[in-house]
Parts: sequence; C-alpha cells; structure tokens
Amino acid sequence: MQPSFTKSRKRAASSAPDASSLDTHGPRPSDLLKRTRTEDELDAIDIIPAAKSWPVGIANILSSPMLREPLDSQLQPHDNFRNHIEGGSIFVLCVQGACELHYDLICNALPDLYAISPTLQALVLCHNPSSHIPSTSTSVSLPLVEAIGASGNHFVRLGLLHPLGNGQDPLDAIVVLDPLGRRRLLLPFGWGAGRHAGAVGGGRIVQRRFVEALTECVRSLVRESKDG
Repeated sequence: MQPSFTKSRKRAASSAPDASSLDTHGPRPSDLLKRTRTEDELDAIDIIPAAKSWPVGIANILSSPMLREPLDSQLQPHDNFRNHIEGGSIFVLCVQGACELHYDLICNALPDLYAISPTLQALVLCHNPSSHIPSTSTSVSLPLVEAIGASGNHFVRLGLLHPLGNGQDPLDAIVVLDPLGRRRLLLPFGWGAGRHAGAVGGGRIVQRRFVEALTECVRSLVRESKDG
C-alpha cells in the first residue's frame, strides 16, 4: 500500500524527565535567539559510529505483539513489510509516550526516507498498542509494537525508560537501528536537545535539525551497506 501522508499541524511535546536538562517552565523567547546549551546539544547530534553503537537487536522487537491496524480508529494503516529484508533493512523507531510531535515528523519524512532506502521500516514502540493513539493530527497509523511483554522491555534495551514512569513509560524519541540492530541515532523529544522541539518559533529550528539528522543518518547507513 502506498503511503498517504499529510503535514502535521500539531506541535505538542511531552514532559522532560531528564534532571540535567529538564525545563519545567518552558523556554523564554530570548532563549530562542541566542546560543544556549540546547544549540550546543543540537550541534553534537550525529550518527553514532558502528564501533561505538549500542546493540539492540531487531528480532526481539519483531517478535513482540504488534498491531498493524489500530482499533477503533479512522487512521489509515501503513507499513512497508512487503519490502522488508531480514538483516538488510534500516529501522526507524518512534518510541512514544505522551508526545505526538516525533510521530508526525516521521510520517512527514517517510516518503523522502523511502526514496533513500526503499526497504526502510518504521514502527512505533508503545506501552499498550490496543489503546495507544499515536497522533491526533496525522492521518496515517504505523504498526504499533508492545514494548513491555514476554520478550522483555524494549524501552530498557534502547536506554529510554522514563525514570518517573514506574518502569512502564518511555522517554519520547526517534531511534534509528542499522540492519544489524545497532542504535545509530537518537533524537530526544521533550528532553535533552529536544526539550524545546515543541516550542513556538524556536521549536521549528530543533525540528528541522532533527529531520535533517534523521535523513542524513539513513543516507549514511545506505552508503555503509553499499561499501560493505
């Protein structure tokens, strides 16, 4: 099924639990106009070298309960499994708790990502797929994967378990796994470098940088595969 994506208008961000970077009162307008720690953190975002990457594994994720069509939803189900190549596909994971923004950005970026890597797979990791609502402003539903279950806790494996979530909730993020299941890119939303991603005005700078990083990461992983 060909994807049908619409631009997301909603720009909501989740609360940020990271004590070192948490901004509980939101950004001040002046903070968006001068160099801040957020800008320094954005500059530091890059693909993780394979030798330093965190092994996560794809088999456990794919063996977890998955909802390919959301229940009681008008969202259009979409997946790219017909093009999946075991050991050859890049995975873009939307680790989703309360934030919708990163889901919307992935959906908007998918046509460009497919053009770079036709076998790319995009999935949502969430606590409860049967009740999870990935977006209220995007018309597409990506496959929803149960992150905590018999196969373990994927939030823990990804290093994205919310410290205040009673062992159940994640830190919202986009994660890219290379075909060998290694974590090669981490884009945080509502915390770290992405704590202002949902802010009016300055948030678009963060969003644009994240989409650029995501696109370049996929492009770099494709080059890696071709170079062997």
